[in-house]
Amino acid sequence: VHGNNCMITVHDIQAKMMAKEKENEEKIVHLMAPPPKIFYSKYTNEAVRNGTAPPPPPPIQGEYSCFGIIHDPNDSNSIMKPLREHGITQLYQDASDNIQELKKINASFLVNFLDLLDVLINCPSSSLRIKKIEDLELLFINFHDLINKFRPHQALETLIQMLKVQKEQKLTLVEQINSKIESVRASLHTAVNSLPPLLTAPTKMEMEDSKPVCSSIPDTPDIIFQNLMDELDCSVDATLAKIT
Repeated sequence: VHGNNCMITVHDIQAKMMAKEKENEEKIVHLMAPPPKIFYSKYTNEAVRNGTAPPPPPPIQGEYSCFGIIHDPNDSNSIMKPLREHGITQLYQDASDNIQELKKINASFLVNFLDLLDVLINCPSSSLRIKKIEDLELLFINFHDLINKFRPHQALETLIQMLKVQKEQKLTLVEQINSKIESVRASLHTAVNSLPPLLTAPTKMEMEDSKPVCSSIPDTPDIIFQNLMDELDCSVDATLAKIT
């Protein structure tokens, strides 16, 4: 009977463990983001053109859950919590210079690594070997945590570099357009000057002796060239407005 009770107890424990694993799996499936196709299939060219595509989701207000972790947008430590909250020893002060602390930890890497080599050479079976490995692990964790504090600065610098590249590309494009404009101006000026001489305006006596055929005086090459240049400038201004 005691054996049967033990068997029943083990069976119950296994059943509870399986139920708990199933519950955890359901939670993980719920927390994971759905496949991207659910989203991008709703934003086809036709749906966007007809205005039937769903609007973007509203900004999140208050706390939100991401991969099972609760985050607060108003809490700067919500995303990257201090090492102390993870139960890890923090080797630097919060108000210290991060660059100087990185240099100190980098120097500590070398010292502890040389100490570890010395222990491995002289006494490989010593418990000090495990202690030195743990010290190196702690140094690496603190070093990586300090590097993560530079992520906002890295993002800002990356954005600045992207804007500089876009600015250089646009300036290069404008220079190329201006070069083409000068080339077109020269070609139009040459073409207008190569036109045959136009009829001159009739004199007063000719106008009294003959019936007027045309009430306007033909444009001269300079006027034709200026009209073409005005049209070209309007077209270039519209193009540059779209670029910039």
